[in-house]
Amino acid sequence: MASTLALLLLLLLRAEAEGFAPCQAPALQTKVFQYRIWDVNQKSLYLRDDQLLAGHLQGANAALEEKVYWVPNRAFEPARQPVILGIRNGTRCLGTGTGTGTGTDGAPALRLQDVDIRELPSTGDASAAFTFFRSYKDGLWRFESAANPGWFLCTSARGHQPLGLSRHHDATHLLDFYFQLC
Repeated sequence: MASTLALLLLLLLRAEAEGFAPCQAPALQTKVFQYRIWDVNQKSLYLRDDQLLAGHLQGANAALEEKVYWVPNRAFEPARQPVILGIRNGTRCLGTGTGTGTGTDGAPALRLQDVDIRELPSTGDASAAFTFFRSYKDGLWRFESAANPGWFLCTSARGHQPLGLSRHHDATHLLDFYFQLC
């Protein structure tokens, strides 16, 4: 029995010396949630010409609605409910430019980027461009850009316009959304 124990110990020491770890901690798993999002005027999101638009989808067009996939981003303060948002099973993520950029009114630009939603939370502060802080009031959600504080996801009051960012809720920019688990 002592020789068996000595042999086992020798094998473990050899494996450790070769860089083999018999037990490794599991990688942090990030659960991806699938939600439906639409604005207060009942406009759904859909993809056209590589842009995420908001419009009324009826009949056969209802199948065009994009589901939104999100993961929590633990790199930011949990009380602010930081999330990373994407479409197409989380393979295309919503991102914002830092600072003022290419928006027509000096707004930071909102764009879709081909990036895996599950990988972004591990990038820490570098994920700020893809992170939105959720806030909830009276059954409605708002999504504030982490990279551009004070700028919120918005839709246009007109139909079939691109999803964008705005600082103010007014007659032309709708900042409030319904957000429902699929």
